Amino acid sequence: MDYPDELRLAEDSLKQAETEFLAGTDGVVEALLEKLSAGSFSSDVEIARERMQKLDESRYVKWSRWVKKYEFSASFWKDEGYPSIDTTSHRASNPDWYSKRTDTTTFVKNLMIHRTISVPTVDGKQDGDPTPLSKPSNRWLLDFVVLSSLRLSFKNRWEQLVRDIVTRRHQTRLTPVAERLGLTISEVVDIAQKIRDLDDHVIEHDVSDSSQDLTYVCRKPNPSQIPRVDITE
Repeated sequence: MDYPDELRLAEDSLKQAETEFLAGTDGVVEALLEKLSAGSFSSDVEIARERMQKLDESRYVKWSRWVKKYEFSASFWKDEGYPSIDTTSHRASNPDWYSKRTDTTTFVKNLMIHRTISVPTVDGKQDGDPTPLSKPSNRWLLDFVVLSSLRLSFKNRWEQLVRDIVTRRHQTRLTPVAERLGLTISEVVDIAQKIRDLDDHVIEHDVSDSSQDLTYVCRKPNPSQIPRVDITE
């Protein structure tokens, strides 16, 4: 199976797990991790399991106002696969290309509606001790961090595919890249802008030479690099 198709198939499985998760099912990630563990995404599974084992509930449940209310915070860190959500407006903070493509903003918004927050302490009392690592009072957080981790891993894999193609050559037309990967040109341009080195340029529109439209210019290409997926020249 072609690698981009394999990646899409894994994302479809992840999407199904998200749907089951929102329906209130706990432990949905175990079947997903087992399914992905034997293939191309085994390293992503290992990372997800490690994050589950190191889960610190205090990162996800707000403590500053918890005398009045316990609030889920999703999420304000670089290592999260879901966008930040304002707990008042339920709007995503700067959703990136991947969030728009996979509609993870809606997932997090629905999460805040369908999942309730328990007191994040060992004894369930407001003045109790915080729960230990990997043993949250809100057990569904274990599923959440796995889903989040896999989303981040898959996003990184798409971005790596684009990076490996455009850094192999001095100039790369982005339209063939989008066609080869099955992404929209807008998505590829957004990825290119994100992964480019400071000396590189992403030309979306050249007023003096339209033949240079949608081109990635790499100042220090590595022609010996062999991308996992490449375009034909």
